[in-house]
Amino acid sequence: MEGKVHHLQKCLDGIYKVIRSANDILCGISQPSVCSEVLQSPQGVAYFSGVNEVYKVAKRVEGGMKSLNIDNQNLHNRLRDIELTWNNLQAFFSFSPTILQMLSSELSPDCSPATDSENEPITTCGVCLSRTGNELNGKANTVLYNSCHYHASCANFWLNCVDSNLPGLIAAEERSQTSEPCSSCAELHGHQL
Repeated sequence: MEGKVHHLQKCLDGIYKVIRSANDILCGISQPSVCSEVLQSPQGVAYFSGVNEVYKVAKRVEGGMKSLNIDNQNLHNRLRDIELTWNNLQAFFSFSPTILQMLSSELSPDCSPATDSENEPITTCGVCLSRTGNELNGKANTVLYNSCHYHASCANFWLNCVDSNLPGLIAAEERSQTSEPCSSCAELHGHQL
């Protein structure tokens, strides 16, 4: 459990840093017309779309924590900091109908608990610890790397903002709970060289 808490703390600290940086940029603009121009520019829309994706990772982490019953005060405090900063950032979005429309048209990520399904095997994202698959609009957007599944946006965030190596915490735990070799090893054993 301690390993998961440390992993989630690194993730949430990175998320907070990204969202706080975006908030600081807009707070540093003294003229509403300049703020509006920044938010409505193609670069501004692209940047804040990326920040929105990072916020979705935070919501997935929160869902993963709930599904795994991870109750840690430091993690809850960081989630609160993220939510407060995000709410402040959203106040600036009123200057940009494009960004408001983008945010309102996007549904929240699937943060439901990772429970067994008769039709599909359960997979858990190695970054946010919530289930993969069953994503919005039928788009799974998952990545399989080193026997561990990831939401594409979670993997992208981790590699660009936290660490240059994807965490393998879930894959390692799942392999240790079964006596079966990882899929890469199983494939090697199945094909004699």
